[in-house]
Amino acid sequence: MAATKKKVQRTAAKRAVKLDYAALEALLDAGRPSDALEKLSAARAKDAAAWFLTGEAQRQLGSFEDALKSYAKTLQTAEDAETRMDALLAMAACYRTLGHSAAAYELAEDALKMAQELEYDEFIVRAMQEMGMALRAWGRLEEALDLLDAVLAAYTQLKDFAGMSFIHWAKGGIFRLQGHFEEGIAQFKKAVSLAKKAGDDISLAYGCCGLAGISRICGKIDDCVKYYKLAEKIFRKSEDVFGKAYTNCGMANGLRQQGKYDEALRHYNVADKLYSAINDTVDLGFVKWGRADILKRKNKMAAALEDLQQARALFDNSDETRGQILTKLALAQVLYALGRTAEAEELYDAGVSQARAEGLHTYLESYT
Repeated sequence: MAATKKKVQRTAAKRAVKLDYAALEALLDAGRPSDALEKLSAARAKDAAAWFLTGEAQRQLGSFEDALKSYAKTLQTAEDAETRMDALLAMAACYRTLGHSAAAYELAEDALKMAQELEYDEFIVRAMQEMGMALRAWGRLEEALDLLDAVLAAYTQLKDFAGMSFIHWAKGGIFRLQGHFEEGIAQFKKAVSLAKKAGDDISLAYGCCGLAGISRICGKIDDCVKYYKLAEKIFRKSEDVFGKAYTNCGMANGLRQQGKYDEALRHYNVADKLYSAINDTVDLGFVKWGRADILKRKNKMAAALEDLQQARALFDNSDETRGQILTKLALAQVLYALGRTAEAEELYDAGVSQARAEGLHTYLESYT
């Protein structure tokens, strides 16, 4: 959510190419990753600092797999511990976004161990944040809350409003998954308020998305669409491809629940293209799941089955438990409508059993 905060070490880079690192960081902070990447790509050689900034620009553009390659090159060339920890944490964030929570947790844990050995408090807090976010994506929600609360205390002491906004946003998502909707809404509202205080428009947009998503689950669909429209206005002016895809998918979900199926399908199709462009297979799975629900309601069962089978394959290749559960349940409904009762029963039971084993309540979200 937040732009690059830390100033990257400038050592061997000056010997290799003349890159203005302060200017590049300013471009990233201003949400102009394309301009930064153009300057970085023009360099004939790169050192660790340049590779790291290349990864940051690619990550802001949603090119997570390209960013991972750049961070790996950062690790291959970095001599100082700070740049190495930066790269590890950035890689963790990419893996988490791509649905590989275990790998993300391990990378963040490596950064934490390094930071503890060096007694570097800033990186200890950042590593705990990434570990908490990985646990959140993994479905280990209570463990995630413990870590994120510790990080929130550190950000509060530092009066880091952007950091505080991010943690409240993350906690809001956890409470949503736990079915604690009032607490979740309160957390998202704090995230929005703190983002405004920080003057961070992108954080504000994600806070609005959080409020929109939880409003949808509560059945407050008008609020859902209203908040997504606010987020859409912000993302439209940015280069945040992931944010644009995220908002289109969420908007489609809200419109679907309003019964505006054709309008919702248009947003799903935009989200499909955007998520496919950045190879975000997990969120692409949610697009296919949502689109299948509309096709099912239009009695296009064969088309719905195709989308759901694709969604299942995407989720099964990730740690996205909620997506796995929702897809099993949706597949069961479609298979039953197609007369494949035994398969439907097996999948439905598997979905509910998985949700209960994971401590999730997503099997009760059939109305969404």
